[in-house]
This record gives sequence, C-alpha cells and structure tokens, in this order.
Amino acid sequence: MTARILDELKQQAARATGPGIAPMPTIILGGVDPLGLRQINFDLMDEVLPGLNNVARHIRPFVVVAWAWRRATQIAQQSGKKRIEVDLLRDFVDRIEVIYGWSQFLKNPAADLPGRDVLRPLLKVDLYTFAGEAWKKRREAREDSTAFLAAINYGPALKSMGWLHSHPEDSKLMIADEYIQPALSAFEKTIAADLDHPAFSKLGKVTVTKAEATKWGKAWAIEKYSKAEQKAFEEALLGARSPKARQLGMKLVIAASKSSHGADVGQVRRRMSGGPPRLKNSTEHQITIMNWRRVQVRQLFRFCLESMLFWAIAQLQDSAAPTSKLVSKFLKHTKISPSVRTTAKWLQKHYDPSTGPVELIEQLESAHQEERWEPLAVAITQALAFCMLTELEQGQVVERPDRLPISRARTECAQRFYMKPAEFMKHIFESWILAQHVYWSVGRGLADARARGKSILRLKVVLEDGGWALAPGVTYGSLPVPTADRLQTALSLAYECGLIDEAPKI
Repeated sequence: MTARILDELKQQAARATGPGIAPMPTIILGGVDPLGLRQINFDLMDEVLPGLNNVARHIRPFVVVAWAWRRATQIAQQSGKKRIEVDLLRDFVDRIEVIYGWSQFLKNPAADLPGRDVLRPLLKVDLYTFAGEAWKKRREAREDSTAFLAAINYGPALKSMGWLHSHPEDSKLMIADEYIQPALSAFEKTIAADLDHPAFSKLGKVTVTKAEATKWGKAWAIEKYSKAEQKAFEEALLGARSPKARQLGMKLVIAASKSSHGADVGQVRRRMSGGPPRLKNSTEHQITIMNWRRVQVRQLFRFCLESMLFWAIAQLQDSAAPTSKLVSKFLKHTKISPSVRTTAKWLQKHYDPSTGPVELIEQLESAHQEERWEPLAVAITQALAFCMLTELEQGQVVERPDRLPISRARTECAQRFYMKPAEFMKHIFESWILAQHVYWSVGRGLADARARGKSILRLKVVLEDGGWALAPGVTYGSLPVPTADRLQTALSLAYECGLIDEAPKI
C-alpha cells in the first residue's frame, strides 16, 4: 500500500464518527508499457547508439552543468574553508540549472529543455530568491524528474560521455573531466561580464531578477556554442573517447542523413532501415545497419501487439467476450479469404518483402488515426506478418525471456504454420497479448506496492465468466505509439557539432 493511499485512509478514519466501509482509494489508471515489451527496445538501441537518450539533444546543457560543477568547486576552494558540505555545492549547481532554464524559457517559452512546467511560475515573477523552504521544495521536486542531472534527462549522458565523473571519496560530488576544460572556459567567456554576480560567485542564498535572467538568456542561449564546445562534444560523441558501437552508429546516422539530402528524421530512419538486398558496406558497418534494422523490427513488433491490445479493449467496451469471439471478429476485420486455410499462407498473403519496418510503423500510425477497426486490423496483420517472416539472421540479439523476444514468437509461430489462422490468432490473443498483459501488470503492481511507490492501475483486462472483460474504470485510453529511438537526438547533436548541415525535422 502506498503512503498516499495510507494517508487517505488515515484522513477517512479521522473524519469517521463510527464504523463504516471506507470508500475506494484514489487509483490512477495508466501505465505506458501494458505488455512489458519496451525494455528490449532500449537494450537493442544500446547496440547502436549507447549513451544517448531521447532528451539530451543539445550541447549547451552539457556545458552548463559541467561548468556549474567546476565553478562550485572553484568557489569552495577560494573560500579557504577546510570542508564545505557537498549539498551546498549541489545547491549551487541546482541554482545554475534553474537560472539557465528560467532564462531560456523567458527567451523562448518552447525551448527544448526539461522542466518547462516546473519553472512556469518563475516566468511570472520579477525576482526569485534561491533559499528558504520554497527553494528547498523546488530542488526536491526537480531532483529525479526535471533536473538536468536527473537519470531521465542529461545525467546519464553527462557521465557516459565522460563530461562528469564522481569524486572518489564522495559519489554525490561531481568533477568535470580535464579534456572538456577548454570548452568550459570558452563558455565562461559568454558570461564573463557577470561572473562577479552572487549567482555565479557565491554559495548559499542568492536573489536573481527577471531582468538579469533575461539578459543572461541571450548571452548563453541554447543555440549558441563555441568551436571549443563543438570540438569537445564531437570527441565525446563519436571520437576516440566514444565506445566503438556509438562511433559506428553515429557514422551510420551521418551517412544516412547526407545520402537522404536532408535531416528529415523519418526519411533518415527509413534510409537506415533498408532490407538486406539494398545494404552494401564493410562487415562492421553491415552489423551496425542490421542492429539498427533489428531495433525497428522490434519496435514494429511491440507497436503491433500493443495495437492489438488496444483493438481488443475497444471490442470489450460493451460486454465481455471469449477469446474465440475476439479472434473471429479480428479475422473478419482483416477480410480473410475462405481459401486461406493455413497460418503460413495467411501470413504470406499479408507479407510484403519490398517494404520495411519503418514504413509499416507509419502505416499502423495512420490506421490508428482513421479511427476505424478494419484498417487497423489489416495494418496489424501486415506488421505481424513482416515480423514473423522477414530475415533477421544478422546483428546482435538481445533477449529477455519475460519480455516476449521475437525469436520466441517466431518459433511459436513456425510451430503453428500448418494450423488454421484462427488457431494461431487464439494463441496470440491468449499468450502474447492477454496473458502477457496480466503477468506484467500484476508483477509491476506488486513491485510498486512492495517499494511503496506508484499506485497505478495497470491491469486493463480480466477474465470473468463471460470471457475477457475490462477492469473497472478502464476505457480506450491513449493510442499506442512507437517508442522514440534516439535518432532525433543523434541528428540534433550531429548538427550542433557541425557534422551535418541541417537541424533535424520531425
């Protein structure tokens, strides 16, 4: 039971005047990974673009955070004190991050930085004091979510690219690496005229005005970066300091962008994911290409199954239904011909070897937008056929048994090639979709409860006397979407390093 629900029960008990049945606690419906399949996507991405994520897309935030740690250390050393609390140094870094974000959102409310919603109140004030209870709460609210150093933002890349590393005696104290010092010094020149301001020269309580933040926003704008910053980041991104997999992955991204005559993300993704007959390169580049193709095929497989769960939830809106009814309705939506008697022929009929996984992902997205179940069922079947029949011999194989690896799915599919399509679809619905969903949702819920974490109702479908039925409160929910694959990040960083001529376009 989470602390929040326990607090609710305590409040209800305090208000009670006698015995009674407590109302249902507030449970949030949700869960972005209903089948537990997405982790394999991330594992596969690490074979091509390790160390990147979908947030850390710009050079300047790397520089700002690394410089803030260098500056905090310098101020501490200049104080003459033998020991300064690490939290005071982290307070300085947090302050610089917030001032930077504040200044950029004042300059451009749509700036591509984490923390827009958290920092929105600052856009309405004339000054802000970085001290006291309000600042403490803001720091706590940002720590694991919108802070640049948070694990979901720039934090992992700052460390994996060698910009920051932990002090050997205190892991909470970060040190800027020696090789990026020229970049940090070049950055410091952009705010040299204001370095004496307490915001940049003092630990502890500081007040900054909106006018000052606005002024600094222009000086250290996110779209400005020096040659020294570009050089240091290029070295980290795909130079000798970069792991071999990222060097090869980034070279593939750059080559695909140049051969596509632009930086349209979708076009580059399709270019990188072509089928084996179109791929000609050295052996190690060939492996990188096939690893990237495997990322997209896995992406398609996951998106296909989540779309099938979404389709099933839609069919259960009015009443419960057994698996046989769901299968019959799905096959009817695909307009299956009576002459197609085996799973092998049914899949072959929907398989187009000349297309690619990215095109099929786009077809699935378009089918969802049509808001009609027949086109969606057809798009799902075409995606499923491709995932079961396309060539996938090359490339690194990353599999987790509880995440339904494609290798397992293809083996189970092959075992049913000579069964009727309805029997294969029954297996998919019961094993790959519904059982996988129940297993994963219950498992995650129990893990959250043990950790006193989130109280999210992930379970959408349950088994009742009449067959499969929706859990209480469940509706369609949001449409399933492809998981971002770091390509936009790779293109954005390549552009800012001067390696390609155009910024990526979505």
